[in-house]
Amino acid sequence: MPISTAKSLFTCPNKHLMVFLLVFTCAGLLSGFKAHAAGPMVADSFTGPVTQNEINSFKSYIQGVEPVVWPNTGSMQGEYAQGTSGENIKAMGLMYEITGDTAILDRMIYFCDVLLSQRNDILPAPYGHRTVWTNTIAPVWPGNNTGTASADSANGDPVGHLAYCANLILQHPAIWNTSVAIGDNYSHGATYKQRAMTFMNEADYVVNQFLFPSLLDLSNGNKYYFSTQSPYMSGGVFPWNQQMMISYGLQNLAAAHAVLGDNPTLVSQYDGIVQTNLNWFFSNNTAKQTYTDSKGNTAYNWGYNPTLLGGEDSNHASLDVAGFYRAFLSGRYGITSSMMMPFANMYADVMMRGPNDFAGRVDGTDGTGHGAPTTYARTGNIFLAALRPDMFDKLANANMPNKTTTSLATFARFMWAKNQLNTAGGDTQAPTTPTNLTAAAVSGNQINLSWTASTDNVGVTGYNVYRGGVFVGSSTTTSYSDTGLTASTTYSYTVKAKDVAGNQSAASSTATATTTSSTSPWNLALGKTYNASTTWSDSYPASAAFDANTATRWSASNGSLSNQWISVDFGAATTYNQVIVKEITFQRVTAYKLQSSNDGTTFTDIAGTSGTALGASKTIAFSPVTSRYVRLYLSTASAVPTINEIEVYNQ
Repeated sequence: MPISTAKSLFTCPNKHLMVFLLVFTCAGLLSGFKAHAAGPMVADSFTGPVTQNEINSFKSYIQGVEPVVWPNTGSMQGEYAQGTSGENIKAMGLMYEITGDTAILDRMIYFCDVLLSQRNDILPAPYGHRTVWTNTIAPVWPGNNTGTASADSANGDPVGHLAYCANLILQHPAIWNTSVAIGDNYSHGATYKQRAMTFMNEADYVVNQFLFPSLLDLSNGNKYYFSTQSPYMSGGVFPWNQQMMISYGLQNLAAAHAVLGDNPTLVSQYDGIVQTNLNWFFSNNTAKQTYTDSKGNTAYNWGYNPTLLGGEDSNHASLDVAGFYRAFLSGRYGITSSMMMPFANMYADVMMRGPNDFAGRVDGTDGTGHGAPTTYARTGNIFLAALRPDMFDKLANANMPNKTTTSLATFARFMWAKNQLNTAGGDTQAPTTPTNLTAAAVSGNQINLSWTASTDNVGVTGYNVYRGGVFVGSSTTTSYSDTGLTASTTYSYTVKAKDVAGNQSAASSTATATTTSSTSPWNLALGKTYNASTTWSDSYPASAAFDANTATRWSASNGSLSNQWISVDFGAATTYNQVIVKEITFQRVTAYKLQSSNDGTTFTDIAGTSGTALGASKTIAFSPVTSRYVRLYLSTASAVPTINEIEVYNQ
């Protein structure tokens, strides 16, 4: 059955109207409500880094923009696919990635809250709970407002929005246990992590209850084809722009699950499908043309779908490019800047014919409708300015002639390109390959990896880790712990370095290790770095509390009875959900709590971990936390506190 807690609001018939009106009145979304956005958004300059004024301009504008709800649209899937509300969610995500400003993330969460509330199986009749062509009340966002609910590949984008928002939250563990500032009017989860889990689970639900069983036919080696039961393009190959809709959701779901480490099989499945369809374009010249353009640069010419070799119209090409660029930025699928550059060359050398003159097709010709020439750049192509800096000013002047716009997609994508050009210098150079990769099994379910750092002309931002060629996680340091493995099994690994521009190095040499036969949980704190607020003497160091020997102990300094702490540095973000503290020699602690941190300076209390006594062995269990540091904070003690052993586990 569906996972969403929001559904429970609508299970009792006499609550339908009450809850519907309550939620949408509070959100200001009843029919007839019209938001008045501040604006327009203003760019200070087309040169230099993104400014706080520009960020504030965006933040102000989004507060006046509302997500669309029934009955204010004729197609919910269209509104949240390439329609305004959907593009607004993507824009907020981009700006949050640039700024890390949680006010922007909060507005994105609000849009996703509303989006989820509009899903057919969640929303009450008359606009929800309609039978779809599957003869079920399927979890979709219908493409029409009356009768049998239509639904097609455009439903991939709403899945993508939910998964994108979840992924952005999960990439920042420091906020996981913080309450979302906008509240929880839809019962989707009070904290950021709870909200992310709801969005992720509900996106998974749509994939596995509608996209996979009803809409898609993946029997052709995981290539995207429509199922024979689909009323739309039955049995046909997916157009490129519609492939991007499905992949948008799957790649963000894969990334979110990879952060949590909760379902490696699902990560592998989602990534494998996305990889296959990206390879269909990049590794197969029967699906596109690669040629030398009039400026002597390598360019692509492709069609509406993989069976057509040229002449894709500018409208769909913009959507294609945006999707390929998203996959490139994810760093998950081996797409390099050199593989993306022919898109940028195509646009700069072929489609840009002069000021405010853009060809209607990717081969430089014009047609009608979606293939008609435009006086502006369609927004997906704005990303390409990060690869070809020489076109940035031309695109900016065409789309924002007065340095202003009321299009969130336009503004966010220009800010993204501007940020890329000014933080990475238009960087297209990949980092060097990581070297000296080693793999060491530490238990029946964990292998630890380490390697020598890469270098880059701008700067390495992290490393992607692959198990058997499949992405499993990222690290900002030169080490990684792969958990959840099977005992007595051999695994092989490679690592790739990445930089701020999204360039990725070649894969390192392969390292292998075999997990032990024991499946007992591994103490994550062993062999790490330790610190303490104070120490009695060299005979009672912090490390003595993490050496698997209860005969040794850490002790605070003479006279230090309150606000003492002892911590472990895992060396990289690590997930854990249980800490065992052994206060054997002297039981003196009278108040304690556990805290987590990602920088070793700012610590956050871990919910549900405080208490008044430890004793000889205290097991403290809690919801999974991912952080680089964890510490035991001793608020008070009857005498100088001393701890014999601390163990950390991910059960």
